[in-house]
Amino acid sequence: MKKTLVLFVFLLSGMMISKAQTNTKETKTTTTNVEGTYQIQMIHTRNKPYLPTYLNEIVARKRDKTMAVDTMLSPVIRLHILPLSEISKPDFKPLQRITYVNE
Repeated sequence: MKKTLVLFVFLLSGMMISKAQTNTKETKTTTTNVEGTYQIQMIHTRNKPYLPTYLNEIVARKRDKTMAVDTMLSPVIRLHILPLSEISKPDFKPLQRITYVNE
């Protein structure tokens, strides 16, 4: 009985470690494929942008299937996120990462 219990615990912990490694790989894939699908727009300033370290997570959370989304990160920094329908087109051209806008 003890051997069966030890074997069960060992198999269960192995499955949990495997699942954690899979989730890490999926997260890396998601975040590394974000570049070029959004644009940081600096409004009425020539300063370099101060960006959150979790920018890719913001992009993934706010991205829409069919409509472009603009969200303000600060009074002078706007994040323009392209929709999935646009970035999945075969002729998709990645955006410049940072642009300066005078509106």
